[in-house]
Amino acid sequence: MPPSSSHVAPALLEVMKRNPVTVAPETALDQVLELLERYGFRHLPVVEANRVVGMISDRDVYLATGLLGTEQRLRDERGRELPGARLAGEIQRRPVHCLTQEATVLEAARDMLRLRIGAIPVVERGGGDVLCGIVTETDLLRIALELCRSDESADAPARARLRSPLPCVAPETSIEEALQRLDPEIRHLGVLHGSSLVGIVSQRDLLFGLARTAIREARATAEPRNPEPPRRVEQIMSTRLVTAAPETPLSHCAGRMLDRRISALPVLEGERPIGIVTRGDVLAHMVAACTESAAPRGAERP
Repeated sequence: MPPSSSHVAPALLEVMKRNPVTVAPETALDQVLELLERYGFRHLPVVEANRVVGMISDRDVYLATGLLGTEQRLRDERGRELPGARLAGEIQRRPVHCLTQEATVLEAARDMLRLRIGAIPVVERGGGDVLCGIVTETDLLRIALELCRSDESADAPARARLRSPLPCVAPETSIEEALQRLDPEIRHLGVLHGSSLVGIVSQRDLLFGLARTAIREARATAEPRNPEPPRRVEQIMSTRLVTAAPETPLSHCAGRMLDRRISALPVLEGERPIGIVTRGDVLAHMVAACTESAAPRGAERP
C-alpha cells in the first residue's frame, strides 16, 4: 500500500535545521565566504533583528569575489583594493520566499521546484518573518530517500524521471558557448570525447569559470605572470563521474547524490549517455508520490 500522507509529508518543524547560521546585511563578503566554507553550506539567510531580509548563496559570493584565495579576495597583487561588492547586503537576493513551521515538506518541495531555489527560510507563524529555521534541497532529498526506502511502491526506476537527451559538448568547447548550449531546466552538460562521456559540467561550474576568467584578465595588465584563465570546458569539468542506468532505482540515485554531494547523475545505456536525473527530478517524484497517496481512492491522478 502507498504510504500515508502524514508519513511522507511531515511539517517543516520536524525536519528543519533550527537556529541556522545567519549573516547581517553589513557582514563582509570574506566572512560570509568563510562561514559557507567552514560549514559546507550553500545558502545563508540575511537577517536584521532576527527577521529575514534576504538570502545569499555560495554562487552569489563566489561570483562577487571571483573565486579568489582568502588573501586575494579584496586586494590585488600590489595591495590595492579591488572594486566590487564588499557586504552581504549588496548581493543578497530579495524578496525572500519563506514558509511557516506548520507548512509541510510537500509544500516546501513544490515551492523549491516551482521557484527553482535550493533553500527556504522557516519563520514563526504570524511572527512577521522572524526566523526559526531553514530547510534545504538536501533535507528534502533525504526525505525522498526515506520515502523510497520505507515503501517500495514509492520508488521508481531512473527512466521514470529521465530528462532526455542530455545536452553534450566537446572538451574544447568554450565556456561562453557551453553556457549558450545549457538547458535552463537541466543546468548540466555532458562532455563527450567521440561517443564516450568523459566529464560533466554544471551551470555553477560554467559561471565560476567565467568569474575566474574575468578577474584574471582584469589583472593581466598589472601582473603579466598571472596563470592563463580557464577558457574551455575541459579545464573546469568534473571527470570523476557518478552515473546511473535506466533501471537504477531513484532511491539509489538519491543516495549517490547525497553521498557524493552532487546534484545530478548522467544516465548511461552501456557507455552511451541517454539522459540525466537531477535532485529536482527526485523531488518531483516525491511530490507525485505524496500527492497520489493523499488523494481519495478513485480520484483522478494529477
